[in-house]
Amino acid sequence: MRILSKQELIDFMHGAAIYGTGGGGTVQSAMKLLGEAEERGLKFELAEPEEIPDDAIIVCPYGVGGGVSEEIRRRFESLPRLPQREIILMAVEALEKHLGKRIFGFVPGELGASNSFLAMYVAALTGTRAIDGDAVGRSVPEVVHSTFTICDVPITPYVIATPFGDLMIVTKVLNDSRAEDIDRFMAVASGGGATVIDHPVEGRKLRKSIVPNTVEKSIEVGRNIRKARYTGLDPMKALIESTKGYVLFHGNVELRKREGREGFMWGSFRLKGMDVYRGKTYEVWFKNENLVTWLNGSPHVTCPDLVSIVDAKTAEGLSNWGDDIAEGREVVTIGIKAPDIWRTRRGLELLTPKYFGFDIEYRPIEDIL
Repeated sequence: MRILSKQELIDFMHGAAIYGTGGGGTVQSAMKLLGEAEERGLKFELAEPEEIPDDAIIVCPYGVGGGVSEEIRRRFESLPRLPQREIILMAVEALEKHLGKRIFGFVPGELGASNSFLAMYVAALTGTRAIDGDAVGRSVPEVVHSTFTICDVPITPYVIATPFGDLMIVTKVLNDSRAEDIDRFMAVASGGGATVIDHPVEGRKLRKSIVPNTVEKSIEVGRNIRKARYTGLDPMKALIESTKGYVLFHGNVELRKREGREGFMWGSFRLKGMDVYRGKTYEVWFKNENLVTWLNGSPHVTCPDLVSIVDAKTAEGLSNWGDDIAEGREVVTIGIKAPDIWRTRRGLELLTPKYFGFDIEYRPIEDIL
């Protein structure tokens, strides 16, 4: 176990933004939490999966939510909101009381700038440690898209806390898809977001059911991109070498469509090629995260493999929230091979184009390129 420095935490955010594939929260949100942690003198301890005692309890905290209609958003604007710190401590205390046992540490539910950092912040806030790994190896739109689902780790008991102080402990649920529905409805009923802490699991089983060492890997990616920028080297080359990724396309954002509904951000954008891609187009469809792409109208790289949009000059990972992907911006589309667990039979049942309603067969990224 070791204490992470501020620079390592910032490098982590920028590296995890690449693996966030347009979702997973923003670097700006994570930086805000880091600022609060600094004010309180919190320490960020990171533990390797092998360092967890067999019988220790690890849980998974994350934010759930996304787009809602303006009508729903306005409905909740006037309600008093609790500071995020109070919401987290309330949720942790309630879950520990229900479990009758102290929580040893927290593992990110996915790999993304602020959703992963939230787990690290919760660990620092409670004086415990974060685990070097996560339950996906990228960011994903639904709770069911998890290595915990693949490995049959029960999601219950779990807790949902809203910004207004509402607290729900779920002791039994039909399956992870049903848990997703419950979480999402709570998020929508709270103006777009809620905090969830789920999947209490013992260390002996956790080690076999997560993608390990993704925190350290994200730190490495963020550090290499940062060093390339400040030493006059090519940050895009540093990104590709660090992630063992592929350049899928280079062009300008020509068209973007986006809609918030059902607690998700749905949309697509089209890129107009430049340089060696001149005369070609690239389309990306997302549900929170980038999931399906087309090159000149033909299916290209898809989930579970990763598709990340980055700034063409800085290699900064761009978010599907806000105005990162604005029309006219010059960007590069990056592809990264998914962790092997997503290429198992169960993994391919959960996270391929067909799951999202597209009649497209998944093809491994290395076969396409």
